[in-house]
Amino acid sequence: MAFDFPFLKEALTQLFQKSSCEEYPFKPKEAFPRFRGRIVFHPEKCIKCGMCERVCAGGSISNVLVGTTEETELYERTFDLTSCTFCSYCADFCSTDAIELTPDFEHLMGTKHEELLVKGVYERKKRKPAAPKAAKPAAPKAEEKPAEAKEEEAEACAND
Repeated sequence: MAFDFPFLKEALTQLFQKSSCEEYPFKPKEAFPRFRGRIVFHPEKCIKCGMCERVCAGGSISNVLVGTTEETELYERTFDLTSCTFCSYCADFCSTDAIELTPDFEHLMGTKHEELLVKGVYERKKRKPAAPKAAKPAAPKAEEKPAEAKEEEAEACAND
């Protein structure tokens, strides 16, 4: 009774050779060019247009009022990376480059939810209430024609 182990020779040769696998956890790995990873928000560059919230595919951008003073309101913009699709629309539509996507891809590994929230606080000047518009003067009403004149016009139209 002979045992046939067809892969035994291959297993023994691989045992004494260098591994062909990547040594990722032990050696850092570089991300590919144009990789879309962790979001970084620069609130000092933000012009508060709200375009990033409007174009967010995953609905992961929120804006919350956190405080007010006599002249300004403080808002906190939050990027929730747990629902982010990393489509980069927010960064593409940001005219001031206040949002950027970094090549960091290790941010989702074994982290807590609070660590996956990117936050930034910015201030916005309070809007002054608009002055009420002046009422337009009413247009003069056209004088009503007597009933006899209306009947005559109707007969004239019917005869044509």
